[in-house]
Parts: sequence; C-alpha cells; structure tokens
Amino acid sequence: MNAEKQRAYVLVRIQPGRESEFYGEMKQLSHIVQVDLVHGPYDFVVQIEGAASDIDSVVLKIRKIAYVLNTDTMTAFVLS
Repeated sequence: MNAEKQRAYVLVRIQPGRESEFYGEMKQLSHIVQVDLVHGPYDFVVQIEGAASDIDSVVLKIRKIAYVLNTDTMTAFVLS
C-alpha cells in the first residue's frame, strides 16, 4: 500500500432483515474492496481503499443509509 492509498475497516450495525439490501448497496459503491457479513456486535465489516478523501466520502454514504444503526471506522496504518 503506497503513501497515498489508505485502507479502512468500517464495522456496521443495521436493522435486522436488511442484510441483502445493505450488501447490494455496498457492492455499488466505489473504493469498497470487501464486504463481509459477520457474527457479533456488528453485522458487517466493510473494507475501503483509496485516498483519505475517498474513504471519508464512502463512510459518510454508509452512515446516511436510513437503516444503518451504528458504525465504527478503523483506519489502517503502514508500519515501516
């Protein structure tokens, strides 16, 4: 991963029964490289790659979805 390209993981909780809808919406957004349905306190882990501004834009789009209840975003750092 080069200095300009960053990676973030967004943990997402949604309303029950909206899993297929959320998955389909995520597949339509650019900069999303992986969408995983998971068990635990969150329903999905969404992996985003791009410039910081791209990541911010995608996170804001996810947070604006009416049935999204909560998100936590973790930004990955490159160790040198």
